[in-house]
Amino acid sequence: MPADARRSAVEALVRVHREGGYSHLVLDTMLERSGWTEEDRAFASRLFYGVIERRLTLDYVLASRSRIKLKKLHPTVLEILRVGAYQLLYMDRVPAAAAVNEAVRLSRSMKQERSAGFVNAVLRAVERDKSRLFDDLPAGREGLSVRTSCPVPLLSLWEKAYGQEMAARLAESANEPPPAYIRVNTLKTTQDAFCAEAERAGVELEPYPALPGCLRVKNPAALKKLAQTFESWYYYQDMASQLCCRALAPQPGERVADLCAAPGGKTLTAAQYMENQGEILAGDLYPAKCAAMEKRAGAMGVSILRAVVRDASAPCPEPLRGRFDRVLCDVPCSGLGVIRRKPEIRYKDPADFVSLPSVQYAILCEGARMVREGGVLQYSTCTLNPAENAAVSARFLAEHPDFSPRPLPLDQSLWDGRGASHEVTLFPPLHGTDGFYIAGFTRRAKE
Repeated sequence: MPADARRSAVEALVRVHREGGYSHLVLDTMLERSGWTEEDRAFASRLFYGVIERRLTLDYVLASRSRIKLKKLHPTVLEILRVGAYQLLYMDRVPAAAAVNEAVRLSRSMKQERSAGFVNAVLRAVERDKSRLFDDLPAGREGLSVRTSCPVPLLSLWEKAYGQEMAARLAESANEPPPAYIRVNTLKTTQDAFCAEAERAGVELEPYPALPGCLRVKNPAALKKLAQTFESWYYYQDMASQLCCRALAPQPGERVADLCAAPGGKTLTAAQYMENQGEILAGDLYPAKCAAMEKRAGAMGVSILRAVVRDASAPCPEPLRGRFDRVLCDVPCSGLGVIRRKPEIRYKDPADFVSLPSVQYAILCEGARMVREGGVLQYSTCTLNPAENAAVSARFLAEHPDFSPRPLPLDQSLWDGRGASHEVTLFPPLHGTDGFYIAGFTRRAKE
């Protein structure tokens, strides 16, 4: 494995942890400039995301074997130690000697020569004491935090919302690889035809019977073996997002609005349910994202989409009021349901989320103005935080007597034995999806 993969991972981690860079953007930039093979890219990506995921655990281990407090270390030295410790603890295929020796070499090549001996001593102590590193782990929430690398404030939020057992399961699942789901583009092909081509290329697929067009891919890398001809036959979309579109249930010929649409996956799926007949108004704050949505829609065979630049929380323009059969408000949120995909989200201060419900509520209220009598309004987030989910929905119903709850047209098994409802929360350890919340409403017809 080329040494520059480890070095690039260290440099990228410094940008994320010290400079506040977004992990996916930092990683994409690193990989675009690398010129590496797929194997090298996969190695660097795992180091990068693995250290972010396990940062609290790694720091606990390093602090227990370091004579210098971690906060006093040079940022580069700290990331070198984290990368080395991650290989020792979580990458069995990397020989311990290679992990330690490469960390020492990086210290010297990255202008941290004076720390080379220190790095060597700490990592060798970690490897030597591997079997007893967690013997003194505190009990309860503190211990769970170290073991799962989920901060105590996040665990507290989940325990209060969903109970201690579910909080622990959510914390454990946050470090598991997310399942890869794709959506078959039925405007270009059929599920059977796509599966036949994919299986010929060695792609292992698992259909989800209650959601036609939804396929779990067991070996996602194999999708790259498909000919370019078939690139428009599918796209990645988690099952939760596909369920969101199924719940909205848009019909051919209807007028549908997706208020916070970028990057446009739900819009594409809605267009399939509509058989590319009718109209979809897809909104976003940024012109570049709107242009990208229209370009993507064209490539996927969608001709009914019109992207508009607008702030969904701003007063609804008069020409849009009461004109739509279905309105989707998939609002900006804290993202606590997609930690497996964006691991740095777990380290956000819950205090940063306090202002979100007011924005989410404003979007929902303005979306409601766009719904015709008898039409459907749907609210969704990719977070697991009742203040952004059920509380927003309950407030909306309390303050909008012209709307009533709409039971979601989804498989009743999603409610775990309870009766179907106008709202559902999807949990990664229960449903195998991203964490997600969906609520449906219907605008009453005037008597």
